[in-house]
Amino acid sequence: MKKPGDTPPAELSALELSPTTNADLCAGCSRCCETVSIEIDKPRTNHEYDQWIWVLHHENLEIYLEKPERWYLHIESRCAHLNSQQRCDIYGRHPVLCREYDPRDCERRAPLSDIVAWFKTAEDLEQWMAKVRPAHYKRMMAWRKDTVQAPPRADARKDRATAMARALITIAEPAPRSPAREAVLNARAPKQAKRRV
Repeated sequence: MKKPGDTPPAELSALELSPTTNADLCAGCSRCCETVSIEIDKPRTNHEYDQWIWVLHHENLEIYLEKPERWYLHIESRCAHLNSQQRCDIYGRHPVLCREYDPRDCERRAPLSDIVAWFKTAEDLEQWMAKVRPAHYKRMMAWRKDTVQAPPRADARKDRATAMARALITIAEPAPRSPAREAVLNARAPKQAKRRV
């Protein structure tokens, strides 16, 4: 006798599962509607590793690596059509990608056994590189040293304070005039005096 939540036969494709079966399989879980994973090119060059390290400096972005060597960008982002009952508000009109997802392959049913590494931070990826791919790591670190350093960070408060201090110093202590500047000012002085008359 079939019980609710039993896994249907494997010979049925995800598209052949009934809505009720899908709902039973997904009862209490909506993880597939709260994340997005996109396969990305596996990094090989210094620039590519550095690019993914840069990505990992951003919130809600993670990268994982599956066997044999498939890299994925993982994004924590809830679907706008997932309602408060953890059901799809547009079921029946939902994207084909959602329809083709087989809840029998859900991460809560089958452990993520193909995952070799998960990088939540840039430091995670760098540490993994140093341990698992030391040659790549050494080349990337050497490449970073050879790359032109970034300009100093702007500090608006400090820059503004320095500019104000210079302005006050200029007002309080006018710069001495050069002999050439003095000659120009003296040449103008009589003309200005004649105009006033």
